[in-house]
Amino acid sequence: MAVSGTSLAITVGIYVIVLVVVFLCFSLWRERKFTRKFFAPKRYTPGVAQPPKLRTGLGAWVPQVLWMGEAEVIRCAGIDAALYLKILRMGFELFAAISLIVLIIILPINCTGGEVDKLMSNPGSTGLESNPLVYWISPPPPPAPPGTKAPPSSDTPADNVVKPPDFYNNTVGDAPPGMEWWNYNSDVPPLPTPYDYFLSNTNASFAEQFRTYGWKWDASYQETKYTFSNLDKTTIANISSHSARLWAHAIITWLVTFVCYRWLWKYNKEALRLRIFYLLNQPAGAESNTVLVQDIPGIAYGTILNRADGTLLKFVPKGLKEKAAKEAALLAARTKSSVASAAKKGVTATHVSKFAGPDADAAENAAAAAALSTGMMQIDAKTGRWEMRNEWVAAVEQILDLGGDVGAMVEQEFRKIFGEDLSSVHMCHNTGKLDALTAEYEKIKLAMTDLVDNYISLKRRGKELKIKKVTVLGVRMGDWGKEKYGMKPKKVEALEFYRDRLTELRRLIMEEQQNAKAPDNLYPAAFVTFKRRTSQVVASRTLLSEDMSTWRCQAAPRAEELIWKNLGWRIWERSGRTIAMWALFWAMCAFFMIPVTAVQGLLTMNSFLGFVNSIPIAGAIITGVLPGLALKIFLILVPIILTIMNKFAGMVSISQVDLGVVYKYFIFQVITVFLGSFIAGTFANQLDQFISDPSSILTIFGTSAPQTAIFFTTYLLLAALPQASMQLLRIVPLIIFWIKTKFLAGTERAKARLWQDQTMAYGTVIPNDTICFLLATVFCTICPIIAPVAVVYFAHNYIVWKYQHVYVYRGAYQSGGLAWLRVFDQCMTGLVFFHLMMTAILGIKKAPGPAIVCAILWLFDAAFWVSVHKRFYRPHECLSLISAAEMDSKEVSVAQAAAAGAAAGKALSVDEEVNQRYLSPSFKFDEEEHEAALSEAGRMAAVLAGGEDDKLFAESPESEADQSADQSAHDAHDIEAGIVRNAENDPAPAGSAGSAVPRVEVARVEAAPASSQADAAPTGNGVRPANA
Repeated sequence: MAVSGTSLAITVGIYVIVLVVVFLCFSLWRERKFTRKFFAPKRYTPGVAQPPKLRTGLGAWVPQVLWMGEAEVIRCAGIDAALYLKILRMGFELFAAISLIVLIIILPINCTGGEVDKLMSNPGSTGLESNPLVYWISPPPPPAPPGTKAPPSSDTPADNVVKPPDFYNNTVGDAPPGMEWWNYNSDVPPLPTPYDYFLSNTNASFAEQFRTYGWKWDASYQETKYTFSNLDKTTIANISSHSARLWAHAIITWLVTFVCYRWLWKYNKEALRLRIFYLLNQPAGAESNTVLVQDIPGIAYGTILNRADGTLLKFVPKGLKEKAAKEAALLAARTKSSVASAAKKGVTATHVSKFAGPDADAAENAAAAAALSTGMMQIDAKTGRWEMRNEWVAAVEQILDLGGDVGAMVEQEFRKIFGEDLSSVHMCHNTGKLDALTAEYEKIKLAMTDLVDNYISLKRRGKELKIKKVTVLGVRMGDWGKEKYGMKPKKVEALEFYRDRLTELRRLIMEEQQNAKAPDNLYPAAFVTFKRRTSQVVASRTLLSEDMSTWRCQAAPRAEELIWKNLGWRIWERSGRTIAMWALFWAMCAFFMIPVTAVQGLLTMNSFLGFVNSIPIAGAIITGVLPGLALKIFLILVPIILTIMNKFAGMVSISQVDLGVVYKYFIFQVITVFLGSFIAGTFANQLDQFISDPSSILTIFGTSAPQTAIFFTTYLLLAALPQASMQLLRIVPLIIFWIKTKFLAGTERAKARLWQDQTMAYGTVIPNDTICFLLATVFCTICPIIAPVAVVYFAHNYIVWKYQHVYVYRGAYQSGGLAWLRVFDQCMTGLVFFHLMMTAILGIKKAPGPAIVCAILWLFDAAFWVSVHKRFYRPHECLSLISAAEMDSKEVSVAQAAAAGAAAGKALSVDEEVNQRYLSPSFKFDEEEHEAALSEAGRMAAVLAGGEDDKLFAESPESEADQSADQSAHDAHDIEAGIVRNAENDPAPAGSAGSAVPRVEVARVEAAPASSQADAAPTGNGVRPANA
C-alpha cells in the first residue's frame, strides 16, 4: 500500500505534536528543583568542568546552546563530543545545499512529468490489459458510480502479480537441423498472424508491412500491478521512459556528488585539526609517552597449550603438563645456545654441511659457506642454512639468563632499539581471581552503604528502626564462611554481616594481590614508557619483529578505558575470536531480515484493515508511523549485542569496542534497514521474475526505488522529530530516577548516584547519523522531499546532542576524534550506493546516456576515497615526529623552569605517573575509603544497639557544587592562551571531558635517577624503571 500525501501530512502533524509536548515538558522540568540535577548533572557534580548556567524561560536555553563555542564544548565535553557535533553540522550544511538544488530543479521536473497521472487514470493502458489477444485475464472492473467508493484492491502479492499460463508443449521432439519449432498446448487458442490481425483491425496498407512478421507468446513475461498515490508525483516515477527530462537527474547527480566531495574534504580538514589538537595537548607521561606491547614471547600464558589447559587438556595430570612445558622451554634454549656457539666458533670445512649433495666436494662447500658467512651473519655449521631469528627461542634464552625476570627481558629488548630513551616497563598480570574478590567487595560495600542510607532515611522520617537480616550460606564463602556460619543457610543481622565480610574480603584481596604478581600470573603484555614522545611515536608505528605473532605494539589506550582481562590473549586467539564474531554477525544480519520483511509486509498486506484505512489518521499511523517505529524497536538491542561481541573478540579498550560498534552497526543497518527493506519491499512481488531471470535485478531495483524512497522518508521523519526530542526528555531513565528518589534513596549520597556520571557511547548514535546520510543521499534525486527531512534531522539532533554533551553526558572514553575515520568511509559508502541507484534507475527508464554518465562517477568515488585516505588518515593515527620533537623540546624547557621553583617538588615523574595509572584497578585498594565505610557502619550499629548519634542523622546541606550552580554563568575563558585549567592540578588529559581546555605547553618533570627509582619501585614483575 503506497503512502499517500494525506498520510504523510498526518504523520508529520503527529510528530510535531510529540515534539512540542516534549519541548514544553523539558523546558519546564529542567528548572524544577526535583529534576534539575537529572537534566543538567554536570552543573552539580563536583570535580568536573561545570558548564555555564542557562537562562530561564520557555525556550531561552535553545539559542544559548546553539551559539555555544567550540572551546566551551571541548572544555565541558571533550574532543570526541566536539567532533560529533561537527558531524551533525556537516550533515545540516550539506543537505541544506542539496535541498536547494533538488527542490528548485528536480522537484518541479518530477511533479510535471505526468506519468503517474497517466497510470492512475488508465491503469491498464500499458500492461496486459492493453493487449486484446490476452485470453487468460479478466478485463478491469468498470469504474465505480459517482458518489460511491471503489472496492479496495488486493494487497496480497500473489493477487498483484500477473503470470501467463503454460503455453508450450515441452515434450515435442527436436526440430530439423538448423531450425527450431514450438507446439502450443491444447488449451491455448491459435494466434493470428500479425498480417491477419492488423488487416482486420486497421487498413491494408498498414498491415502490408507485417506480412513477413511472426509472433509467439512470451512465457517468461510477468507483470506487477503497482499502486500509486499523489505523493509519487514528486518522485522520478512521474517521469516516463526515454524522456529527455532524465538528463536533468543525471546532471544534478553530478552536481550533488561534487557538493558532497567539497563538504567531506572540508570536514576531513576539521577532523584532522581537532585530532592533532588533542594529540598535542596530552600531558606528559601515560598514553602520550607509553605504548602497549602484546604477544610478548617466552610467557606461557595465552599459548595454545596454556589456553587448552582449561578445555581438553585439563584431564591430563598437572605434573605431566608442567614437565612438558618446562622441557619444551629448555630444549628451545639449548637449541639457541648451540646455534650461537657454532656461530661464535666460525664456519670451517669440518662444521659445514654439504650443500650440493653426497658427491659434492667438501672443501668447495666449506669455502662457499665461509664466503657467505660474515661478522653479522653466520651459516650454521651442521645444517648449512641461515635461519631467521626465532623470537620464542631468543626470549626464553634471555629470561633464563636474567634469572626468570620477564620484565627485564622486555626492557632489554626495547633498550636495544631506544637506548636511554626507555623509561620504565610495566608488566600486566592475570587478575582473574583478584577481580572476583574486588567485585564482591564492591558489591558488599555498596549494599552496606545503601543499608546505612536506608536506616538514616527512616530515622529522619521519624520511623522505627528495625534491624534487617539477610540469609547467608557459609559454604559459598570458603573456610571463613564455614567456620563462622556453618554449612546450612543462616539468617544473620545484615549490617554485622556486611562489616565482617568486608573485613575478610580486604584480607583476601591483600593476599591475592601478592599472588597475582607472581611470575606464573604474567600476561604476555606490558606497558613500555619512554622519556620522549618521539620514541613513543616510533615504537607505536614501526615493525618490531618480522614474526608478526610476537612483539605487537600500539599506542597505549587511556588507563581508564582498558579491558584488563583481554590483555592476556595472543594473536591466534584474538584472530579466531574475531572470525567467530564476524560469522555470528552475518548470521545475526540474516536473522534480523525476518522482522524487516514483516515490517514491509505491514505496508503491502494490510487489506484486513480495510475498515481502518478508511479513517485517514488510522491509515497514516499504519503506513507512516508503525513501519519505521517497528524497525527502530527491533534495532534497540543490536548495539548491546555488538558491544558484547567486540569485547569477546579481544579488543583491549572501551574506545576500540565502541568504535568497532560504530563500524559494525552501520554495516548492519545498511544490510537490514537499507538493503533489507528495499529487497523485502521489492522482491515480495517479483520473486519469480528474479528466479527466472537473475539479470533483472537492476530492473527490479529501479522499478521499486521511487516508492521505497517514500518509506525511507517516513523513517527519517521518525528519527528527525520524535526520536531526537525524546533524547532530551529521556522518559524511561526519568521515571526510574523519580521512583528511586522518592522511595528508595534516603540520603544525598544515595540520590547523587542516580543522577551523577550519566555516560553515553557513540556506537549507538553515529551509525544512525551515517545511515541518514546514506538514505538521504541515495534518494535525494529520486525523491527530492527526503533532502529537507535530512536537514531537519541534523539540525534537531545538533541542538539536542549539543545540550546533552555539555550538560548531561560524560563520555565513556576519549579517543581524540578517531570516530571520523569510520564516518568518512560510511559517507563514501552512501555516495557509491547513490551512483549505483541512479545508474539502475536511469537504465530502467531506458535512458542509456544519463545512466552511463552516472556510472562514470564510480571512478571519481574511487579516486576521491583513495586521495582522502592518503592525505588525512596517517596523521590521525599518531603525532608526526616533527610535532613530537617540538613537544619534547617544550617540555624540557618547562621542566627546567619548574625545577627552579617550589612546584617541582609536587610534580610526579613520568615513571611514578605511569605506576599509578597503568595498574589494574584490582590492585588499587583504597584503605581510607574502606575504614570510612566500616566506621560509618559501626556508628549505625551502635545506634541500633540503643546508642545516640545526632551527627549521623543530621540533614546534609546542599553540596558546594549545587550552590555554585545557582550563581551566574562562568566568566569567559582565555582560549587563545591555551592554558585554561579546571583546577590547580588537573590530572585528566587535555581535550577530555572534565579536563581543562586543551593546552599545548604541559609541565613535565624529568625522571629521577635510576638509583632512586629502583629504590622506590616495587619489586617483582610490576613496574620496572629502566636502568640509565
